[in-house]
Amino acid sequence: MKHKISAFLLIVGLLVNTIPLIAIDDYYNFPSQSYKGSVTFETNRSLCIFPFVATKEDVTKEYLMKGIPSVLLSELRNLEYTYVEYPRKNIVYHSFGENPISTLQEKIDAESPNVKRKRKEVNDEKDLDDLRIGKKQVSPEKDPRYIKITIKQMWDKKPLSPDEAYGAATKMGCDYILSGSFEINDNTLKTKVFLFDDYEGKTFPFEHQTSIIRAYQEMGPLGESIKEKLQGKETTFVEVSAGGLEGALVYIDGIYLGKTPLADKKFPIGKRSLFIFKEGYFPYKSDVLLEKGKKFQIDTNLSLKLSSSYITVTSNVESDVYLGIQYLGKTPIKRIAIPSGMNRLRLSREGYIDSFRGIDAKDDEETVVDIQMREGQTEVYYKNKQNVFLDHTYKDFTTYSIYGALLFYASYAYLNYASRQAYSGARSQVTLTDAVAITTFYQNNSNEFIFWYYTQNQIIDDAESKAKNLKRIAGTLPTENRRDRQLVAGPMVILMGLMLVSAATFYFLGLDQETLEIGYLPINPAFANQGQSAIEGYGFMQFHLRY
Repeated sequence: MKHKISAFLLIVGLLVNTIPLIAIDDYYNFPSQSYKGSVTFETNRSLCIFPFVATKEDVTKEYLMKGIPSVLLSELRNLEYTYVEYPRKNIVYHSFGENPISTLQEKIDAESPNVKRKRKEVNDEKDLDDLRIGKKQVSPEKDPRYIKITIKQMWDKKPLSPDEAYGAATKMGCDYILSGSFEINDNTLKTKVFLFDDYEGKTFPFEHQTSIIRAYQEMGPLGESIKEKLQGKETTFVEVSAGGLEGALVYIDGIYLGKTPLADKKFPIGKRSLFIFKEGYFPYKSDVLLEKGKKFQIDTNLSLKLSSSYITVTSNVESDVYLGIQYLGKTPIKRIAIPSGMNRLRLSREGYIDSFRGIDAKDDEETVVDIQMREGQTEVYYKNKQNVFLDHTYKDFTTYSIYGALLFYASYAYLNYASRQAYSGARSQVTLTDAVAITTFYQNNSNEFIFWYYTQNQIIDDAESKAKNLKRIAGTLPTENRRDRQLVAGPMVILMGLMLVSAATFYFLGLDQETLEIGYLPINPAFANQGQSAIEGYGFMQFHLRY
């Protein structure tokens, strides 16, 4: 009874002092929250390429096991994405609250207007349905139906059959599997390929036949067929040119297709983003529509980038002026706007040697160039461009060789100086050099004389050894060896000689038809065609200093 009374009093006390309980919805303020549902879709799929298997064993053709899929890989490398009408849903955020207006992400963006975030164009299935019926248009980068493809090379795995692909896809994390077999009969190669789609659970077969000799070169159509299947959407031909300008880079939806002029490139139909770029020109951007069964052609002119840099060019004769490959006009040119930065100026005229100048154009500055054109033949004067290595000419290497000879001569002179200094240093350490003094010292103190003689002799030997080693490295030129005027070879003398021989060799190689001119002139050219004899003239050989 006593325990019952105590329990009763305890319960009454708790009821009196209880804390009011708040529902979880009220605690988190859920009734005032209202969000629409949203969904995120898959963004990446992987394509695994496995080795192929030979239907008939032949050790001489085993290279085709990896060779065939390698060729197909090269055809599929520029496959950036696949088109899937109904992509996988990764995460689904369900809606809650009364009359939801915006998604959770949209509400966060509205509350933080200064924070830059990548805008999400497709938030739910309704947005995706609008894309399917054409009510909504977005670029492929924001369209969840365009899924990026990552290619994996599975060369270390065994070849797969279509039946084995079902289990291997899940086990190895492959959304698509590409494998197959090949058979060789006489000079014919027959290839059977299958593409397995793990998401659809379907297998797509392909067959191709070519000659064994040109198997790799003739496998392009097979790769194109597989690519079209993976793209998941019909393609059309694309042709792009830039007003005759060559080498401009062409991109569609961020995928590089090639350089202008671009022809017969296939790309999936639909609304696309075209981008054309070339250094020194303003890029071209445009939204284009690729239609089924209709070839897309465009020819656009890229505008040259001009800045506040200017150039003025004059010459002694009227000449064509080029900045890089851009034609500027004929001299004299007065204050023409050019792009800033380093470039090459070229003046050209028939019968004259092309002149080249490096130009470093700076903003808000004018570059003034005056060039004296010289008569001659450009192809002769710039024989093989006179280039030995990169932009270095025979003249450059002649100069480098002479500098090398001077460097080795400086080393030769220093080593000779160091050799003489070795003797001078030893001479100051030898105390007795007179024969009378040496004899007197020996007679007065023979014991000390032995020690002294050994020490002095050691100093002399060390000095001679050091001097001879230095002289051996330096060598001796006839101008130094006055006694018999002989040349004594040493590393410095040999290297000096090699540099001089190299200079003479490069100089000789740099000579051309305009350097040495040989001919015959009559004494009076006016009478040369009126029976003047050969005696009334003279031959000549003229050397033109090119360097």
